[in-house]
Amino acid sequence: MFEFFLGLVFLGIFAGLLSGFFGIGSGVILVPAYVFLFNLLDVPQEVIPLLATGTSMTTMAITIPMAAIVHYKNSNVELDIVKKMFWVAFAMTFFGRYIALFFESSTLQIIIAISLILAAFQIAFDFKPKSKNISKSNLELVVVAALLGLITSFVGIGGGILMIPYFLYKGLNPHKAIGTSSVMGFALATSGALGSLLFAPIESKEMQFFVGSAFIPAVVITGLSSIYFARLGANLSAKTESKYLKFAFSVLIIIAASRVFYITFV
Repeated sequence: MFEFFLGLVFLGIFAGLLSGFFGIGSGVILVPAYVFLFNLLDVPQEVIPLLATGTSMTTMAITIPMAAIVHYKNSNVELDIVKKMFWVAFAMTFFGRYIALFFESSTLQIIIAISLILAAFQIAFDFKPKSKNISKSNLELVVVAALLGLITSFVGIGGGILMIPYFLYKGLNPHKAIGTSSVMGFALATSGALGSLLFAPIESKEMQFFVGSAFIPAVVITGLSSIYFARLGANLSAKTESKYLKFAFSVLIIIAASRVFYITFV
């Protein structure tokens, strides 16, 4: 029991630092960690993807706000973009959690694993289109917000992996791209958490400590452990060159994604 508690505390610390530092949401580490956890707890394989993504998004709803507040206080949030995207992203993430109930377990796990690998390469090599100072079309922002919401609801890793390159393309400087992504991540996480609590596979109703698709002990311990470190990560983000940390983190994510593939097919 102590090892279980300690593991979730360390997961929260790591997730908080990532959420604040990279502005990408902590789901990129939470989802594979929760897949691993639920396998240890002998949760039925067919519901693990839904429960892992649901628990991840519910945890992020606790983790992300502190980082978003710090980025906002540091004047690194483009509010004009947030106003146009926030509620569309919120609605589509909520809707996506309902749609996810109808995915086959193996299909959802493949989507998760591929998304993790793409995220890892994006973080490691910082792929991004050439920046252009183009107008912030309302229709374009709405479409992007809707797509981000759907993707996030399926894979539970937050939309920052896509949002940051997009915001850089729209002409935001790196600090504002990270800060704006963090605030948008708050919309995705809170909506995903609400959807996860309301929409769940039937099997989860028979399991202890689950509310909807969220495993409450993991949400509480990991989420509360992350709050201070999300703030710390957000403050460090404005000052730190993160090349080597990004590369090491990417290797970890690729390993985690490989394990998800292994669980699915072996």
